[in-house]
Amino acid sequence: MKTVTYERSGQMNTGAQALRVEGLKHLRVLEQGEPVVERDLTPEEIRRLAPLLEPLQWEPEPATLAPQAGGPDILAVTLAFEDEETPRLRLATERLPARGGGYDRLLAELDALLSAELHARAPRHAHAVLPHQLRHDE
Repeated sequence: MKTVTYERSGQMNTGAQALRVEGLKHLRVLEQGEPVVERDLTPEEIRRLAPLLEPLQWEPEPATLAPQAGGPDILAVTLAFEDEETPRLRLATERLPARGGGYDRLLAELDALLSAELHARAPRHAHAVLPHQLRHDE
């Protein structure tokens, strides 16, 4: 199995975020090109990703889908294999997971995995409401 990279970037993010699955064994998460997480895939992750990724390595490269023009809330999503000249898929989307090119299930799995890894690294905390703020609203 060759290395596949899923990347998302745009105005809504602080920078490019990418997930690289290497040989269906190793996982690498990058933010702005710098590795932030490296680990082996779990057996459950391999079970979910293998049927989605393995058939793609035998398919011919499809025509690349160009991103559509969009506003500041648009994200760019790219799916690429290591030895292909151009990315397998390039989409513009307003929300995640991206949809298109017949890769919806794979994009959803990779996006969920990337989001989980980034959240585990730097969880977002809920906003606390202080008692004086409650009184103000009454």
